[in-house]
Amino acid sequence: MSQRSTPKPDPPGRGRRSSPSQEHLGRGWSAGLTAVLVPCPCRGAAVVARSAPEDTVTSSFAWFISAARPEHLSQTVRQRSKRMILDSLGVGLVGSTTRVFDIALRYCRELYSSVAVSSVYGKPGVKLSPTLAAFTNGVATHSMDFDDTWHPATHPSGAVLPALLAASQMLPPNTKPNGLDFLLAFNVGLEVQGRLMHFSTEAHDIPKRFHPPSVVGTLGSAAATAKLLSLSSAQCCHALGIAASLAGAPMANAATQAKPLHVGNATRLGLEAALLAARGMEANPLILDDIPGCSGFSAFYSVYQPKPLPAPGQHHEFLLEKQDVAFKRFPAHLGMHWVVDAALSVRNLFINYAGSFSPSLIRSILLKIPVSKYINRPFPSSEHQARHSFQFNACAALLDGEVGLGSFSESNIQRQELRELLDKVVVEHPEDNVANFDKMYGEVALLLHSGDVLTGKCDTFYGHWRKPLSKESLLKKFRSNASHVLPEEKIEAIITLVDNLENLSDSSQLACSL
Repeated sequence: MSQRSTPKPDPPGRGRRSSPSQEHLGRGWSAGLTAVLVPCPCRGAAVVARSAPEDTVTSSFAWFISAARPEHLSQTVRQRSKRMILDSLGVGLVGSTTRVFDIALRYCRELYSSVAVSSVYGKPGVKLSPTLAAFTNGVATHSMDFDDTWHPATHPSGAVLPALLAASQMLPPNTKPNGLDFLLAFNVGLEVQGRLMHFSTEAHDIPKRFHPPSVVGTLGSAAATAKLLSLSSAQCCHALGIAASLAGAPMANAATQAKPLHVGNATRLGLEAALLAARGMEANPLILDDIPGCSGFSAFYSVYQPKPLPAPGQHHEFLLEKQDVAFKRFPAHLGMHWVVDAALSVRNLFINYAGSFSPSLIRSILLKIPVSKYINRPFPSSEHQARHSFQFNACAALLDGEVGLGSFSESNIQRQELRELLDKVVVEHPEDNVANFDKMYGEVALLLHSGDVLTGKCDTFYGHWRKPLSKESLLKKFRSNASHVLPEEKIEAIITLVDNLENLSDSSQLACSL
């Protein structure tokens, strides 16, 4: 059994934590939030947080969350994370136009009655309780599968950003975190997700069992929120443990309306885990460690090798510094971007060959793709299935010369000419094409009735971390997405807020602008 030793002291407070009311954020913190949360029975009393055992993987994560400071963020990390925030806001705003978002919003408004203080994407007149606003905005973010993707594979921003936006509006006026605190908390949430993904070699490949944001995203949300609320190291440890009990969703619900719930629940339940820890709830302080005979976080992986998280400072490099994220150009599973770019390449060859795109000249279409069952869908029948179909995306790109928001409408999916192309598709799985977003490729070959063969191949699509979107491309995507629900002046105001996030005195301005 692990023995308790003297805990590390909590990191010194920042300037904005100087007032007495601020000091209650971490210990007895719920006393300052009775206007928006269920009254705490220990109102006004300090919560005594028991220390976690020292020198464990879990305690190292808790200490990192508590000890991280704005000066630990390099300029590269700041710029990359602000790009992620802007992109996530854009896909969330356009996601607020979807049916699955409407279902989630109606559910929250009709079934729950609570003090509403937090904003909802694309609905200026609507407020919900913090946890339900986080849930609804998380659903919006993943409703079109348009959100960012990291390596190892997960959707990092959507699991963290909605929780932080909701929490920033929840706090009383004199305790609002500033923009730099918000950016730090966001990066703490990313870092925890990334480090957890490196605990298992199977996490590097396209998932088969659990949807990653429902696992690491829940703990990332808990870590980010705990940081924003200035919880103690011991409370951060318990927040991670509580979040682990709320994590996990099966891959079988990919390509359905239930998949966006994975991100909605991750960001909501991580927020709830931090709030529960702030009120004194405890969990297993070894939740991340590999304890034989008693699975903690290791229950989510068949191969599990946890490593301590180095303390922030001179010798710690945030994962975002060396591993950028991928931003999607169209709303579909990331794997689709390889086959679409390959299809567009061979389409150009075909037009040069035949003078125009003439499907009647094509005998068969050969796709060389990695083995991944849930995105190998020969004849998708819904928009969510189409977003997860190599075959559909390749044929849509061949037929239309592009893939965009409108590609996944019911009328486009059911087009006769598209169905005829799908009938011609043959799939191969070369051994060197592995189901890994850092190693896979897409190849599309047109076998013509004339006997000629035209081939297009994509090793790295535009938007991948090896070929990142330019600032102009990212802004174009955001403006296009946001224009579905916001006027131009609000769109430009959000761009300015994110660009100057470090200088905001009150980070809740960002949530209020949505």
